[in-house]
Amino acid sequence: MTEHPRGMARRLVAVTRGGGADPRGTDGALDVLTGPDRHERLTAVLHELVVATADMMLLRADTPVAEKAFVLDLRDEDGQPVVVDQLDPPVRALVRALLAELNGRPEDTDFQLSLALREDERYDPVDVLVLALLWTVGSIEWCEENDAPTPGWLV
Repeated sequence: MTEHPRGMARRLVAVTRGGGADPRGTDGALDVLTGPDRHERLTAVLHELVVATADMMLLRADTPVAEKAFVLDLRDEDGQPVVVDQLDPPVRALVRALLAELNGRPEDTDFQLSLALREDERYDPVDVLVLALLWTVGSIEWCEENDAPTPGWLV
């Protein structure tokens, strides 16, 4: 891995937010999905995105983290509740990775990310990456709208 995962994550966020970078070029953001060490790089990038998203989400908490247990209220496009256990395994693991990070369990975060990226031809790791990017971008936008700080490395 030549580039730091935060640099790759930053480029992916820029492309997701409509930046001018070409995601397919030699300097493109999607190079995280190619090469012999792609699994290691993708895991590291996802970790950075999950940690950044959790950090931004924790800004919404009005008491110290130690006093709270965080849960996620997941909804589908129609606003109906989504049962985590009914999600595809990689998405379920990504949700649980975010919950682990929110609840101060970094070892569980890493374990869940390993499950999210487990090799299985039925699931595309791009789906997990896209979801993590959407969460991160949504959190950045919330921070911008509420004059809250974002991780300095991310923007």
